[in-house]
Amino acid sequence: MLQFKDGKFRILMIADTQEGRRVSPDTMALIIASLEKAQPDMVVFSGDQIWGRGFKGDRAEIERVLRELCQPVMNRGIPFAVCFGNHDRQTGLTNAEQFKIYNTFDGFIGESAPDIDGVGNHCFEIKDGDEVKFLLYTIDSHSNLKVGYDNVHENQIAWYRSVRDSYDTPVPSVVIQHIPVCEVFDLLNQVKRTQKGAVRGFRTHDGEYFVLNRDRVNEEGFMKESPADPQENSGEFAAFREKGEVKGVYFGHDHNNSFHGEIDGIDVGYTQGCGFNVYGPGKDRGTRVIDLFTDGHLETFDLRYRDVVGKRVKRKLMYGIMQICPTNMFDAVTRLAKFFALVAAALIIALIILFFRQ
Repeated sequence: MLQFKDGKFRILMIADTQEGRRVSPDTMALIIASLEKAQPDMVVFSGDQIWGRGFKGDRAEIERVLRELCQPVMNRGIPFAVCFGNHDRQTGLTNAEQFKIYNTFDGFIGESAPDIDGVGNHCFEIKDGDEVKFLLYTIDSHSNLKVGYDNVHENQIAWYRSVRDSYDTPVPSVVIQHIPVCEVFDLLNQVKRTQKGAVRGFRTHDGEYFVLNRDRVNEEGFMKESPADPQENSGEFAAFREKGEVKGVYFGHDHNNSFHGEIDGIDVGYTQGCGFNVYGPGKDRGTRVIDLFTDGHLETFDLRYRDVVGKRVKRKLMYGIMQICPTNMFDAVTRLAKFFALVAAALIIALIILFFRQ
């Protein structure tokens, strides 16, 4: 049973560890330091725990890596749950099969609502004595489409409504999932390409440029890549607004972003990537603390590697490589286009110089 202690319940959210067969010691150092600093009552891994390429459905190897990631939580006897992201299933083992693996781990309390799309959709009751004071929803935000990302499906939204409405009065709630809601763009300002710090949108926001709206987000927040939101808005966030009981919605997915701010009375925000075997925001990789209170409000902040571990990493070469890696295929194509444009310009200049020397 999940219980408030002295009026507070603390969740540690760990996003995008995205590990392969050889787990980074720097990832593990961040997880361990975050657990020690936060002393959470519950942990939620919010998707992309594992990088799919290279496993080829090898169940034993997948279980070994997942166990290694979760072991610090298990060692401390902290209950934990998971969401799934867009990379987990690429291991060759389905999310349902991976969920069975998690179910063998000590302290895993995740469940999966039947008869709706996805795996790991569940509502956790957090009580003060016998009274339910807060609800935590973990929601499967699905994976890649042929172009872009899927959204939370209609039957999942109907499930959320049915759970919400099963209580006599609305219960304050928080939601954790992997892929962001489309409304996160309400926390941004669209700007000109030349503005300092502007990040370029892609797909549904192709050709647009954005910066954080500093009047609406936390002072320490940062955004170093465009939100990769679903291709279509399924109305998930609109459902969360209906009765005002949802106090916060948090997600990962875009490793280089960590910020949060209020949209229509709901705190909405990113948790940056935790993993060091994948691209990320340098030593600002981190985790998120979400504090729930019995009076129905919440507070949140992130824990960053540089603050809880230090300024040095163990795998310096891998760290350096990951700092220059593109964030996604669109970024990779854009960088290649710029590279070839520079090469072409250099060749043209060289030809002009040769022509005038003759």
